[in-house]
Amino acid sequence: MSRPQSLVHGTLLLTAANLALRGSSMCFQVYLAGRIGAAGIGLLQLILSVSMLAMTLGSAGVRVASMYLTAEEYGARRPGGMRKALLCCLIYGLAVSVLGGLVLHAASDWIALRWIRDIRAASSLRVLAWSLPISCLWSVMAGYFTACSQLRQLVLVEFLDQAVSIAATVALLWLWAGADTERACLSIHLGNAVATAVTLVLLLGLALANRRAPIPQGLSMWKRLLRLCVPLAANDALRSGLSTTEHLLIPRGLARYGSSGEGAMASYGVIHGMVFPIMMFPSVLLYALADLLVPELAKCRAAADRRRIRALSDRCLRMGLLFSAAVAGLCYCLSGPLGLLLYKSEEAGFYLRLFAPLALVLYMDTMVDGMHKGMGQQVYCVRVNTLTNLMDVVLLWALLPRFGIAGYFFTFTLTHLLNFFLSIARLMTVTGYTPPLPYVLKVLLCAALPALAMAAVCQRIGSVLAACLLGGGGFLVLFFLLIGLTSALTQADLRWLRGALGKSH
Repeated sequence: MSRPQSLVHGTLLLTAANLALRGSSMCFQVYLAGRIGAAGIGLLQLILSVSMLAMTLGSAGVRVASMYLTAEEYGARRPGGMRKALLCCLIYGLAVSVLGGLVLHAASDWIALRWIRDIRAASSLRVLAWSLPISCLWSVMAGYFTACSQLRQLVLVEFLDQAVSIAATVALLWLWAGADTERACLSIHLGNAVATAVTLVLLLGLALANRRAPIPQGLSMWKRLLRLCVPLAANDALRSGLSTTEHLLIPRGLARYGSSGEGAMASYGVIHGMVFPIMMFPSVLLYALADLLVPELAKCRAAADRRRIRALSDRCLRMGLLFSAAVAGLCYCLSGPLGLLLYKSEEAGFYLRLFAPLALVLYMDTMVDGMHKGMGQQVYCVRVNTLTNLMDVVLLWALLPRFGIAGYFFTFTLTHLLNFFLSIARLMTVTGYTPPLPYVLKVLLCAALPALAMAAVCQRIGSVLAACLLGGGGFLVLFFLLIGLTSALTQADLRWLRGALGKSH
């Protein structure tokens, strides 16, 4: 199988798997929203934001380092080097995650009271502390299997992980948690911890099955690991820390604007626990592609294959723009019906329509970030992410108490647009590829016109389910018709896709 075929097949495999996994997670989120309400979802989201910070600090960039180092050794056909990269990453990951887990466990009550301002979060934070080393090692193994192109094994393990997690969580919810918000949050984290431990054992077993190549001696791999992990850890820690601060500021700022504490938590829960999961649900395609682009571009960079780098940049950015524009248009025209269908909430539909155009920026930024990691641009990412996240915190602190949700929307839009502009500008410099502006404008127009038209149609349909089906189907038909008429998707693109999928012309 050629490299283009391998990349597309891998992307499709990861996308299909992640769609199924995220679909089950979203169904569970809908069920949970109905069980504990928007305020309970808000509390869960705050706990998850702290857990992401803990995971970031406890892994210190080791997942991307595992993927990058393994990909370099794999591209150079050094199986012993691949095993050495995995061993170093596992030791490093275990050391930093155990330290991070101990700190989180000791500070759980303080974080719950001072940061989240709800003592019910403390028990979940303690579970997260004990499971942090397991999660870190799991991420190392996932990076290793992705770089080695062993995607089928990884996908099967991920399915098992999701199945065990859901089964354990549902059992705890029914048999123990009931409608108690604290126990519900704790059940979710306990279920995740059990599933991660079970599947980590399987991943380690699969990796240790092939132990024929000797591990090289010396400290060169450790030096390469630290050179990667230090900027990655700094980037991730700053970004995650500021992101967590941002999440904690939102309900506080809304409360200072005039909402009650419960109302502020509910508004936060609607946006981050209901709207964003819908908007980002299709993003699994670009997350899968971004993950695969890291080792692919690392191999091309190691081989100094500039032609291949430009070709990958062209195809991935153009196809990514088509996909992102389609998702943004769908979210816009189906915002009202989806809010009512999934959550019985007009508020969720309103916020989904408000944030829908930004899906284009969020999706494309995901792909660009993956390409930056493959091109070794971690230090630049540190600077950009630090700048925009600092702006987030400062603007939220200043604007939320005065303008409420309007201040949050302005801040979110400004900082994400700036981040994407700086990232894409740098990518054009390092790859030598410039996206054609007429093509970008053409795709945006092809998405905007059907979205506006079908949004008006959906408002006139009485049945929520019928509005979703007719509105979504009508948008896709009009979108692809305009894409064909404007030649935004060329015959060369179609031939490339057919070839990558292994089909005849």
